[in-house]
Amino acid sequence: MGKGHFAMNFRILCALCLAFFFPATIVGYAVSAQVEATDRYLVRYNTGEIHDKESGLEWFAGPDKPMSWAQAQKWVSSLGGGWRMPTRRELDRLHYNGAIQITPLLPSTGYWIWAGPTHASSSKWVFRFSYGGEGWSGEAPPDGGRSIAVRKRSLYK
Repeated sequence: MGKGHFAMNFRILCALCLAFFFPATIVGYAVSAQVEATDRYLVRYNTGEIHDKESGLEWFAGPDKPMSWAQAQKWVSSLGGGWRMPTRRELDRLHYNGAIQITPLLPSTGYWIWAGPTHASSSKWVFRFSYGGEGWSGEAPPDGGRSIAVRKRSLYK
């Protein structure tokens, strides 16, 4: 068995391990990612991921339903693959004046998006896209918070 055969088997083994331990990461490898839509510097692929060409981040929309900060954190954690809750600063990058929603590429019927990390254990940060404001409170926003996930862009695209 030569070096080339060993290298090929090693790559296959690595891919199988990634698929088992990080299934959300493999989505882009398993299918050919095609551009579905664009908005300013954002590009949405048919995998559901949205690439921010300026920051190099990838975004993924959560369930469009009211949820607590803990539920949002649990959803993001369940994705695996390096996804995390966005910071307030990252959310602010998505906001632009005159837009009630973040972008049509990240659809949401809510105006508040949960952010992490927290200011204090009893305070959870939110960002309101209707006017670009942020705040923190021990309670959920009136219309419930929504969740989106963010990570550094994967190299497969």
